[in-house]
Amino acid sequence: MASQIQELINKIKSEGVESAQQEATQIQDAAKAEAKKIIEKARVEAAQLLAAAKEEIKKNEESTNMALKQSSRDMLLSLRKEIDKTLKKIIKKELEETLSGEKLASILADVMKESMKDEHKSAEMKVALSPADLKSFEDGFIAKLQTELQRTFEIESSEDISKGFTISFDGGKSCFDFTEKSLVDYLSVYLNTQVSAILKGSIETK
Repeated sequence: MASQIQELINKIKSEGVESAQQEATQIQDAAKAEAKKIIEKARVEAAQLLAAAKEEIKKNEESTNMALKQSSRDMLLSLRKEIDKTLKKIIKKELEETLSGEKLASILADVMKESMKDEHKSAEMKVALSPADLKSFEDGFIAKLQTELQRTFEIESSEDISKGFTISFDGGKSCFDFTEKSLVDYLSVYLNTQVSAILKGSIETK
């Protein structure tokens, strides 16, 4: 009887330990599965955060580059405006000296003499000067020039001219413009083209 009771106790113990072991194994497996899920979820979230961070960095870089380009364009436009103003001042000053007094008389005489060598030789020549320059030329210059050219021409003053002159070979219907304003505009365009090339070259070499 005692031996039977002992066997029963041993059996209960054995089944209890086995059951406990099975339960422990199940708990362990469930814990591993849950841990795996948590790790996988963390990996996905980390990848999403990294992708979002990269996209934000890319947007910031693009925004910064656009701001830098715009800033560079604004700076170049401002620089070109200042250069344009400075060039016009220099050109105007140089032309004021060139288109005055004896220098202007010499230029006008050369243009008129040169015109006598081509198809304008027998044309109806008409010259317009500023009132001040015309007054200064009345002291013998016009008569002398007419004698040298061996022809007469019409010469008049124009309030629209401050320096320089215009010359026509069809009685004033059309004319070649050698006034200060016209020459400043022409030279400014030419010099601005050169300045633009210089600025473009300096940018490309950076």
